[in-house]
Amino acid sequence: MKTVKLKNGGEEVDTLVTVAMFSLRGLMAEKPTVFFDLVMKCRDSKYVLFGEASKVLQDLALLEPDNIPHDSLRNIVLSAVTGDGLEMTLGSPLTEGTE
Repeated sequence: MKTVKLKNGGEEVDTLVTVAMFSLRGLMAEKPTVFFDLVMKCRDSKYVLFGEASKVLQDLALLEPDNIPHDSLRNIVLSAVTGDGLEMTLGSPLTEGTE
């Protein structure tokens, strides 16, 4: 399997990155508060999810049943999202030259 280098120094399978980014873009567009919760959970494992976020994220297979993101998804989120709060933006998680 082909792997790609992420901005945070990690490496992930390229198809996993593609699928995860597709899900993240959809989530950001359709449920931005749940997207925010996912980012915060990836940044801080002790972050408490709000409202329906846990169910939505588990239904999308973005969180495991114990409300913890898989390490690969966490790497992708941490590499793709910049900023805080309303200033969060979703960009490419890949290092330059690997797109």
